[in-house]
Amino acid sequence: MIRSLISAMLGCTFLYACSTASGEKFARASNDTERPKLVVGIVIDQFRNDYMQRYAHQYNGGFKRMVDEGFYCANHHFSYVPTYTGPGHASVYTGTTPAVHGIAANNWYDPRTKEGMYCVQDKSVRTIGIANADGQMSPFNLKTTTITDELMLSLNFRSKVVGMSIKDRGSILPAGHLGKAYWYSKGFMISSSYYMEELPSWVQDFNSRGLPATYVKKGWEPLLPLDQYTSSLPDDSPYESKWVGEEAPLLPKDLQSLVEANGLHNVFKRTPQCNTFLLDFAKAAVLAEDLGQDADTDFLCVSFSTPDYMGHAMGTRAVEIQDMYLRLDRELGEFYDFLDQNVGKGQYTVFLTADHGAADVPQFSMDYGLPGGYIDVKEIQEELLNALTDHHPKGATFVEKVEEDRIFLDRKAVAEAGVNYQDICDLIAYTLRMQPGIYNAYPTRDILQGGGTEWPVRNLTRGLYPPLAGDVFVVSESGWISYGPTGTTHGTPYTYDTHVPLLLMGKGIKPGRTLRKTHIRDIAPTLSMALDISLPSGATGIPISEALIK
Repeated sequence: MIRSLISAMLGCTFLYACSTASGEKFARASNDTERPKLVVGIVIDQFRNDYMQRYAHQYNGGFKRMVDEGFYCANHHFSYVPTYTGPGHASVYTGTTPAVHGIAANNWYDPRTKEGMYCVQDKSVRTIGIANADGQMSPFNLKTTTITDELMLSLNFRSKVVGMSIKDRGSILPAGHLGKAYWYSKGFMISSSYYMEELPSWVQDFNSRGLPATYVKKGWEPLLPLDQYTSSLPDDSPYESKWVGEEAPLLPKDLQSLVEANGLHNVFKRTPQCNTFLLDFAKAAVLAEDLGQDADTDFLCVSFSTPDYMGHAMGTRAVEIQDMYLRLDRELGEFYDFLDQNVGKGQYTVFLTADHGAADVPQFSMDYGLPGGYIDVKEIQEELLNALTDHHPKGATFVEKVEEDRIFLDRKAVAEAGVNYQDICDLIAYTLRMQPGIYNAYPTRDILQGGGTEWPVRNLTRGLYPPLAGDVFVVSESGWISYGPTGTTHGTPYTYDTHVPLLLMGKGIKPGRTLRKTHIRDIAPTLSMALDISLPSGATGIPISEALIK
């Protein structure tokens, strides 16, 4: 009896000691992994990974600091197609791909309503900021939660989430359903009634400064002597677009002289000063919203759109592109210094990535004997029309809509003609894959039902949102695009579009580098683990554990 009692007492003492030790260990773990005061998400629109290496010898600001102090995922990729801005931003912040989060393109055709849709369009809301602006926007079409949503939920709505970009989709999708978003229109940062009834006073004050006109008047002088831009083609390159009224695409540029023929805001958005403007706005937000000033983690989402505007016009090897990235490197370094002073060094976490890459200008590729060319859309359409009418007299009525790389059939017209639907899909796919510049075309039913593991079918499977998938999906050959003779675009499953950098730095991040393949959908799960919060609702990515201090 006494022995049993002593054993029971010892057992209780042992259990108490274990539970106390365990509690202390848990408490220590919680203290060791205290959340950062602020998370800053930076997405650079059309930022190829090779820009990190190509210009590395001249980086001495933010990019260099992130490589030196942070964690660099050098083999980071999009695992889906199409690689566009809307899907890219949504995938970064939801931790999944378009097949799950629903933002399968920038624009799409909805076969159910027979109408087109822009990815952040919402006609139920009003523009807030200025009249007659593009402000009827919200995250309505985003089907899953974001890392920013989950942070708000985890901290019972005490966090502040602010998204900003020149493009509306670059701010709205990162800010999620619970944050606030601002974007550029006609010289002002605006929003919509989804978020607020009027702009905060600090945004109104920022808008009143008239910065776009001020920056344009300063012109564009090269940051360095022109003979130091050795990582680019000669400045007077045949692969670059010219402004209306510009004799040659050269630096320096008198931007003010281009305004009358091209419009102030079109000029402004295609110059490095637009990046400066956005960072001005980011600093104003940090100060006015008191971001990172208490124990509840805040989230600032900054998306730079100018690199995409410039890349579409100038390609990937222009002096202007190099100059813009060297300037952005320095300005990011200054922004991190600003955060050191106003939030505290080591008290915030930053990640930096891109929403897609870009192809080389096809004419450049052809001139240098590389794979590439221009897809003749008109000729392909004629070949397709001939094939359909040869198959059936009413074949010309079978195609209802062509939206970027998707073909939508009028299924009613196909059925009324007594033609087998799958036969028509197969005929279209066969006809398209025989055309110059087309790698292959895939009936959508085969993609969705087959679940293939080979490239590029696995990318297509992750990129198609079933209700909006269309009937045939087209993939071009490497280096081939449908575009003008200058500038470039993106959207394919090739590495020039999928390979982008991921850099992480700050609180909770272990300095280092990995060469293993990581994916864009891994970013949000990694942040979820760093912040010790729930994963976004549709997350399919895997945390990059080697980057975390845990």
